Amino acid sequence: MSSIYHIIDKVPAINKSDMQIEYEELAQSLVNSGKLRIDTDHSCNFARFTDPKVNVSRMISKQEVYDPKLVPQTRLFFKKIYANSLSPADFENKLALIFKDLKNQLSKLQPVSMELKLKLARLLVQSAHPIVIKWLLHDKVEVFITYSHNIGDMMDIQTWQHSGNNSGMQSTDGKNVAVFVSCGGNPFGENNIDHPTYGDGWPSVARLQIIAAQELGHFADIRRDEKGNQIGRHSANFSGTRSYDHVKLARKSDINRCIKLFKILHDNGLKQLIEYDTRLDFYRKNKITGLKILFLKILQFIYKYKILYFAHNNKLLFIKRFKADLYMGLMIKAMIADMQFNLSPVADVYKRDNPEEQEAIACIEALARVPQQVIKWGYLTTMELMQDLYKIYYNEVIPSLITN
Repeated sequence: MSSIYHIIDKVPAINKSDMQIEYEELAQSLVNSGKLRIDTDHSCNFARFTDPKVNVSRMISKQEVYDPKLVPQTRLFFKKIYANSLSPADFENKLALIFKDLKNQLSKLQPVSMELKLKLARLLVQSAHPIVIKWLLHDKVEVFITYSHNIGDMMDIQTWQHSGNNSGMQSTDGKNVAVFVSCGGNPFGENNIDHPTYGDGWPSVARLQIIAAQELGHFADIRRDEKGNQIGRHSANFSGTRSYDHVKLARKSDINRCIKLFKILHDNGLKQLIEYDTRLDFYRKNKITGLKILFLKILQFIYKYKILYFAHNNKLLFIKRFKADLYMGLMIKAMIADMQFNLSPVADVYKRDNPEEQEAIACIEALARVPQQVIKWGYLTTMELMQDLYKIYYNEVIPSLITN
């Protein structure tokens, strides 16, 4: 099992005329906030500030350096850093040198156009529930988007050593939060016919939204009080050492649900459909034709509608989503495997020696992947296979964000 990054349920809007008004307002607000950091193959809109003496390494956007509305916030950021070490006069001198260095860095970069910033912002805001984006703006969260396959080139060296090879990341220390997203290519480039599952174009659009959905799912998981203070998580304690019982039970229940559903479908025609799909896919790739292919297509058609009939009688409405796929059986198999992987994600970074901590990390990851699976497979499919975690995310997590 592994996670899929090139399939999404709906084609996202990219141009203003296609956007819902509320989502367009969120995208505009994100761009205007100056918190969106973008690094493409040819352009970049942020500079790096590093001072080992105060143990600070941060990325500062061009808007935060030049926009009169944002410069006061930038000044305040540096004022907090040097409040205890510099006198007011020395601070002003230091600040002048910092701004001079940042402007010098930015002058050497190819600027990111406003059109590109808005297009990327639109893709990102559509990957989460609107209230999550509202909190993102409220907390002044830094959002990093890179065209690279990993996020290492957008980080300071110390962080890169631990997380540079990740596809995405959501970091928090209980106060400061940052969201990192990699596209693995240019979302607005041409699709590559030879490898349609990765690279520029559609795969990059899908990857951006899928990774953003997961990382924003982690951000949404943060519990807050009525004043907006971060007080923990919905999935586990803030340190990630102990999961909450209802999330643990939900995860295990959803894992069993996926296993049970695959067996039911497997025994009611999916096994044969996968077999015929696999053979037809092989023949198509090798450009083999003849009466044998026609016979296999007839059998494929029969078993495809056998499953659709079974799904209709058993109210498995999400199965209709796969009706138009060339190989419906293979897609259903891939979808269930993807669901199972994201309920029990496997990676070295998630491993712990303590079983209780291991379970806590699994719960944190699984709950954050509910909105990711919605982006990939749609609400109906996710609601069916990740039923209990879906209820926690949309009946507990999202309402708490709205209330607070």
